[in-house]
Amino acid sequence: MKKLNLSKIAKSVKFACVLGSGLGLASMPTQTVFAQESADNNVEKIEVRGIRASSKENLNQKRFASAVVDVITAEDIGKFPDKNVADTLARVPGVTVSRDFGEGEGVTIRGFSPEQNTTLLNGQAVGTAQWFILRNTGRNFNFEMLASEMVAGVEVYKSPQADIEEGGLGGTVIVHTRKPLDMDSGTIAGSIEAEYSDISESWDPAVSGMYSWKNDEETLGFVVSASLRDRQVERHSQESDFGWFGPGIARIEPGLSAPSTQGVGNPGPEKGSLPWGVGSAVFEQDRSRKGFDATLQYAPNDKLDMSLHFLHAELEASNVNSNLIGIPFRGLFVGDANAREGTVSNGFVNSLNYFGLPDQEGWVPQFLAYDVIYRDGSSMQTQVLDFELNYAMENGRVHFQAGTTTGDGQINDFFTEFWADPRDPRAGIIFSNPNPTAHGASIDFTGANPWLSNPTDEMWLAVVFDQQNTTEDKENYAQLDVSFDVEYGAINEIKVGAKIKDRSFSQFRIRDDLGNTSLFGEGSLGPASDFWTGELLNAEHGGNSLPSMQYFFPNQGLIRDAFAALPSCSAGGTGPCRNDDVVQNIANFEVDETLTALYAMANFSGDGYRGNFGVRYVSDDRTTHGFDGDTPVTFEDDSLSEFLPSINLVFDLSEDLVLRTSAAKVLTRPSPFNLAPSFNLTPETGRGQAGNPNLQPMTANQFDLGVEWYFDEASIVSLTWFRKDISQFFFTNTVQEEINGVVFNQLQRPENGGNSNYEGIEFQVLHDFDNGFGASFNYTYVDASDGEVQSAELIPAQVDAQGNETAPASAALVTRNVMFPDVSQTSFNVGGYYENDLFSARLNYTWRDEYFISNPGLTEFGPTFRDDYGQWDAQFSYNVTENITLKVEAINITDEIFNNYLVQAGNNPHPADGTQVVSTEGQNGRRFFVGANFRF
Repeated sequence: MKKLNLSKIAKSVKFACVLGSGLGLASMPTQTVFAQESADNNVEKIEVRGIRASSKENLNQKRFASAVVDVITAEDIGKFPDKNVADTLARVPGVTVSRDFGEGEGVTIRGFSPEQNTTLLNGQAVGTAQWFILRNTGRNFNFEMLASEMVAGVEVYKSPQADIEEGGLGGTVIVHTRKPLDMDSGTIAGSIEAEYSDISESWDPAVSGMYSWKNDEETLGFVVSASLRDRQVERHSQESDFGWFGPGIARIEPGLSAPSTQGVGNPGPEKGSLPWGVGSAVFEQDRSRKGFDATLQYAPNDKLDMSLHFLHAELEASNVNSNLIGIPFRGLFVGDANAREGTVSNGFVNSLNYFGLPDQEGWVPQFLAYDVIYRDGSSMQTQVLDFELNYAMENGRVHFQAGTTTGDGQINDFFTEFWADPRDPRAGIIFSNPNPTAHGASIDFTGANPWLSNPTDEMWLAVVFDQQNTTEDKENYAQLDVSFDVEYGAINEIKVGAKIKDRSFSQFRIRDDLGNTSLFGEGSLGPASDFWTGELLNAEHGGNSLPSMQYFFPNQGLIRDAFAALPSCSAGGTGPCRNDDVVQNIANFEVDETLTALYAMANFSGDGYRGNFGVRYVSDDRTTHGFDGDTPVTFEDDSLSEFLPSINLVFDLSEDLVLRTSAAKVLTRPSPFNLAPSFNLTPETGRGQAGNPNLQPMTANQFDLGVEWYFDEASIVSLTWFRKDISQFFFTNTVQEEINGVVFNQLQRPENGGNSNYEGIEFQVLHDFDNGFGASFNYTYVDASDGEVQSAELIPAQVDAQGNETAPASAALVTRNVMFPDVSQTSFNVGGYYENDLFSARLNYTWRDEYFISNPGLTEFGPTFRDDYGQWDAQFSYNVTENITLKVEAINITDEIFNNYLVQAGNNPHPADGTQVVSTEGQNGRRFFVGANFRF
């Protein structure tokens, strides 16, 4: 285990504090906890209205909680701090979020990825789904589905309790919806607004509303809410993450020279690294999110309280992804070597120009492709139906909860691919990589191919398939908790409970595809001009290394008509044909699980101390169905059973000073896809994901020790140390593998990584100055050790002095170190607000350090990392009346982009010690909102 780098911590804290003091402001506070049964009954009840009141409520609940918890409450009914709950969670110490499409999607807690945390809605799991073919659905909730208007508050448990569902190594997020008997009868609230995205240059509407009612006796009530948000999503990217080839693989042959070599035809022995491909990608999506939430509550007396909750959320996500791809690696083998131009320096190919040659005989590798994928009708939806009963006995309480939840995903892929004839001198590549450690590789596509904005027969439609992928995640559950008031010394309550869940997850894929075709010429479906009606695509690339370009955008209708007119391949013939309804068994699977949990927990309190201790027993019975080729296979596993003890202890050192400590054993299960004998493959780019039926759960022993000073009712200074000793951690190994005759350079497979340890600190300052101003700052530092894993490594063939092979190439198992994935060593949040009776304003900056994503395969350049990322957000609201508030918001004000990069193979795998190469740059742009909230 490495020592905590105190020097780096001090520098980072100093930088962030200077930033915060320079602003004179700080971000919206993010700590609170919703009262649990029994132990927290002494929590002061506060009507939450405004930023300061929300801060007060947050800290009040955090202070009296027995566990290590942070809480967020809505400032008012229908006024959650952000458009997306995940974006708000990014302000909690130790929490970071992913924003690949511009808004929060998944939550990482203390370095554990979203799949290794648990998100519960009113204490229960939610069926999951995905709309994107390159992202596998997991166990955890997708925050894109949840409108923030429906949320009353959120708890983030960083230390477990025996009565809370297991599954989160980093933590457990519990989202709470509203109960009608807690609200004023006849409450009407909502919002209306317009959103402007600067990349798509579009204005999009959003509206939400809520109504609550209860009878005069306050025994029966209901609350309903609905929301609708449309958004035009557009992202421009440079993509060279198809695989980089290091200098040991990509030997530069004659015709490519080093700068010191005179003449480009000089056969120098230079070697250089370069990407397999570089893509100019434009992603466009019509995103429409609809949500409906309703709760019916009945409490006929002081002892009995019942509620029925229903949630339906749907995200329609029709989209199209265009990617013009040049393949520099193949340029080393195209045409006459003496016709290639290029240079090598510092171990990199930093320029390479070549064009197709008509006099080339035999096979020539294709080097210029254009993929356009239409995903009309792609969507995902989630439904929850939950019944909850609470009954107060004379000396205890009974809690019962049962329900069902389903997540459905529909992913439609109409894939089209054009290829340029490599023997056509009009087709070419102008590749440059002048500073690979600072910017991404670049290709000037239109400079080399001016016809791209007015094509004729330079490109040919070569590949088409029409694919439908459906997923279903269904869970039925029942839970019973019974608590007893006791007097056993300091123990004042005993809780016992049981929970059973039946969960099934399935994926089915079917498609129509093309047969008997060639990549260009007469054997294809035709030249680009046959499928173009004049529409052009603007790839502006203002935030990445590619130049702005304009090239043709094919007409989907013309392609579909040509594809539908093809004869069936079963009818024979030698020309292009269509295979209909081909089941993709390689992608199909079903995972069935029965999860059982039993627990016992004691709450205790005394003079200046309180807490709980208990143990949770969990048992899994799992059956997985999939295919080995076209042969069905089944894996059964009923071996998982774990005892998960936990203890939380809180000392009130003084009226304002709290010491908090905890210890526990925790676990997280692999996602269903990661357990399946299944593949999600994209042969056109050589990428894909594979499951691993042998993947084992990850466990950890964890410890927390913290001190919290509540020096005012809306102010806190806290410092928490945490440590986790991890066994069988998950990581993604990227390998090269041949599947059904196709070589995949980037096949990602989950594996267990042995043991790893990490420790860290969370620091937080939040202060309300009692003059309208407020400031907050939180900082997290994590120091994670590498884990040891075994993997197959290629041993090169042995040759003698005469060049004769004396031993063939072989693979051997070797032990090597792998970094713990998704862990940013440093993250912080700083910002501030001003609030009075008339208006409020706040400014917030969130930043996280780089983090490891996946390990390389045999032909990869090196490990993949996501670069550090910071984002500014701001909000201003004006109270027109007591009931109506106007608001203006801005997200990602400085138009930050995200980068993935690789570390050169052969160097130390840590980014600070190796040569870094940018592999992907993505720009989501800025978003602006204007609108109004109302409450009557």
